[in-house]
Amino acid sequence: MTRIGPSFVICGELESQEPTIIEGRVDGLVHVKNAPLTITQRGAVKADVRGTRVLVEGQLQGSINASERIELTQTAQVEGWLSADSVVMFEGARFTGGIDMNRRSLAAKIDQYRAVHGALPASVQGPQGSPAPRLYPKA
Repeated sequence: MTRIGPSFVICGELESQEPTIIEGRVDGLVHVKNAPLTITQRGAVKADVRGTRVLVEGQLQGSINASERIELTQTAQVEGWLSADSVVMFEGARFTGGIDMNRRSLAAKIDQYRAVHGALPASVQGPQGSPAPRLYPKA
């Protein structure tokens, strides 16, 4: 298990393949493969998040793309886009944004292509080989 304690501030990319708990602050990109991600009440995330199962008890600004489930507890404060097969919002959760089930399938196809080929074809990359445009609007 990976635990980002309350005094930690991470700016950049966080990638894990084991259960991850964020109690501190993360700005950037969070990708947890094949394991649950929990953002606790003390956690503050300003990032695009990808994972299997994502539980938000704290603050998140950005998109969440989960292959299975997203849960927003009564203490969650989320601003952004949600995409998963199952989205659960408990009474009291604060949510501003959208839920778009079609985008999850597109993001999954892009991830599969990158895993096999390493990069997107030039026809879908930005100018001069820069990364493709974001799939989700910035919150």
